[in-house]
Amino acid sequence: MIAVCVSAVVLGVARVVRDWLILRQVRAAMDAGTAEDRVRIGMRLAGVLGGRAAGEPPAPADGGG
Repeated sequence: MIAVCVSAVVLGVARVVRDWLILRQVRAAMDAGTAEDRVRIGMRLAGVLGGRAAGEPPAPADGGG
């Protein structure tokens, strides 16, 4: 039981560290990029955070009104 708890804590900490490193890289890219780069990075990040895979095209917009 203790091993399970320790494993869960270690995996949780590793995930937080990984996410922090990714966000640090994103921020550096946003700071160094042009306005177009920032838009592209933001759209890709929003797609990934929204549950879409990074290489997957966005879903078509619903044009109905």
